[in-house]
Amino acid sequence: MWKRPKEEIKEFLERKAREKFGEVPGFFVRETDEKFGDYASNIALVLAKKLQKSPGEIWEALSHDLEKWGGELYFSELNFVSGFINFKLRDEVLHSFLNEAAFRPDDFHRLGIGKGIRVNVEFVSANPTGPLNVANARAAAVGDSLVRILRAAGYRADSEYYVNDAGGQIRALGGSILWRLGKREEPPQDGYLGDYLVEIARRLGEAENELEAGSKAADMILENQMETLKRFRVSFDAVTRESSIRKSPLVEEVKEKLEPHVYTSEGALYFRSSQFGDEKDRVLVRSNGEPTYYFFDLVYHYDKFKRGYEYMIDLLGPDHHGHIARMKAGLEAMGIGGGRLEVLIVQQVNLVRGGERVVMSKRKGEFFTMDQLLDEVGVDAARFFFLLRSVSSHLDFDLDLARTLGRENPVYYVQYLHARTRSLLEFASSRGLSPEGADPSKLELPEERTILRKMLFFQDLIEEIARNRSPHLMPHYLLELASLYHNYYQKVRIVTEDEGLSKARLLLSLGVGNVVKKGLELIGVEAPERM
Repeated sequence: MWKRPKEEIKEFLERKAREKFGEVPGFFVRETDEKFGDYASNIALVLAKKLQKSPGEIWEALSHDLEKWGGELYFSELNFVSGFINFKLRDEVLHSFLNEAAFRPDDFHRLGIGKGIRVNVEFVSANPTGPLNVANARAAAVGDSLVRILRAAGYRADSEYYVNDAGGQIRALGGSILWRLGKREEPPQDGYLGDYLVEIARRLGEAENELEAGSKAADMILENQMETLKRFRVSFDAVTRESSIRKSPLVEEVKEKLEPHVYTSEGALYFRSSQFGDEKDRVLVRSNGEPTYYFFDLVYHYDKFKRGYEYMIDLLGPDHHGHIARMKAGLEAMGIGGGRLEVLIVQQVNLVRGGERVVMSKRKGEFFTMDQLLDEVGVDAARFFFLLRSVSSHLDFDLDLARTLGRENPVYYVQYLHARTRSLLEFASSRGLSPEGADPSKLELPEERTILRKMLFFQDLIEEIARNRSPHLMPHYLLELASLYHNYYQKVRIVTEDEGLSKARLLLSLGVGNVVKKGLELIGVEAPERM
């Protein structure tokens, strides 16, 4: 059974630190610059600080055991530079992973670090009052990719969409529909002005009042949103409606749990959220007796907990920063623990065309819809581009670049690697050659080893993304691997007169292609056979 060298090294260091120093500090083992080795650990620096010793003393205490344990199994070189222990892996370790990637294409990437922990990932959750926009599309790409990668890492991750189909916005939507139907002279002050409502109103035909019109229109809009998301290769394991949460028996249960922490002021019911880390107390029930959205959001998250989720990850827009502390405070007060909720703020997207920002008017109901984006650049480019920056960073989406069919387009560049390897394997097959039975020890060029080590880090990358909720790392890894292989392909002949060497290089090409295909799959991008 294949086990990652990183895992093995970390477990050994933890064991030896406990034996020799009685301490297991928080240290890392991670990829390092190739001139030093393949992996590096800062355990000597961390232990030295904790034990008031020099890093060199820690190194001296560990080096003999490391050499004895790993010298024959994992690494060919061990060195100590600037406080870091560096490990250069034996070529046999790299070859072992190459065979995994080449001949177990469906599961070579799977890890067990999640240990089956149940995680709920809620994303998009756009109001059912209009078409999805590019900000929703970014959240969809990030959320869906994160769910895929969490599952690969061994978590039981489910995706969820929350429908805000209750409250004032539905009445405003209904009023806007009645305006479109000619039943009122002007739209509501807080209404929706977009032309998309013309078709919704036509399909609706008749409505007695704002609430009826709003509810029926919201259902139609939600159906359209789900069709758009399906087109974007995004599906949800659960769709939960706010209207059902409002009727849930858990409403009373949440009231009881919060009761020790509430008080009344000016007729409104307040929750002492400031006692649980929030900046101020929050209103649960208004003076008119109407519970707030915040209260029902607490009920919704309590519902997730009751469904058995150990962790909840919410992807929210940049205007929701203030929502984080109050939600964590509520969960803490209910005995769930604020640490079970993690919120990722997905920053805005700016569309750029011809070097200029595409300006739309939200006030006039003018915006670039998700469907328009997909019509223009396609699903693959959209998903890849949305992941090129971390969710905490603003993103400039270059529409011209996304449509380009050339190596300057990052998604094309990566997809072309997969197509190139498949074409190469097909060509070799026509000449009676295949990677089967190849001897990877014939891969002796420095470029080949560089590619092999980059492939090896794929599983480590999945762990890092799963633990840090950072799916943007995947496209950057794929671009690095694509660059290494494309440059290698230009430099050497894969199919040569030397059958053994040819088979080894075909094995490398098959493995690289499979890693790229799996990486693209984990972010919802296709890996074409031909381009």
